[in-house]
Amino acid sequence: MNSDADVEHDDAGQTDEGARRRKRTNAYVTMWAISVDLGAVPVPLTSEVAIPSLDAVTGRAKALALCSLKGQGLTQFEVFAFADAYEVWDHLTIAENDYILDPSPSSDADTNNAWRYEGLKVLEWCLALVPHLGFPDKPGDSGAAIKICIEELCVATGTSPQLRPVKELLDAADVARCLNVVARALAQSGAAMPSGLHPGVAHERDAVFAWLLAQGM
Repeated sequence: MNSDADVEHDDAGQTDEGARRRKRTNAYVTMWAISVDLGAVPVPLTSEVAIPSLDAVTGRAKALALCSLKGQGLTQFEVFAFADAYEVWDHLTIAENDYILDPSPSSDADTNNAWRYEGLKVLEWCLALVPHLGFPDKPGDSGAAIKICIEELCVATGTSPQLRPVKELLDAADVARCLNVVARALAQSGAAMPSGLHPGVAHERDAVFAWLLAQGM
């Protein structure tokens, strides 16, 4: 049973962790000429998140790759072949499963799902398959992200993926959350995006980190 002193110590530790993380995020966004009060944006804390298993993250990455590939024009035969060969079915959300099974999805659905490679890039970073997540100022190379997924996660010809330390994941998640908040606010106001911040990329990154921290996607 924890004493009051233990509780106070835990609270102090969480406050210190949150303050350090947000200070780091503020320094990062300031580097990119973003000057916004982020005090109202919740800071992810180690005690409040549940990082999925390595298998779950790997499966989620393959699911995002499949959705993106279909959105970019993969045929229904190819979609089923990918899902079967790389055991993707159980890692799809209900909405994604419906999309994958739909032989004639809307153009909006295809466009929205084609963007999932941006989330795939995040998970590849989380799995230490890529060294760096750059500033979300432009869409990345979807072909490169899919290639890494197939070679390193589906076929597994390279080194075994491993999750980065929790602190690294939460630091990056806080940056992604704050940049998405900034991008949404500026988009709603019609103001120009600082440093070319891309709202679509910011949204996809934040969505994947939200899933990673078990807050839903």
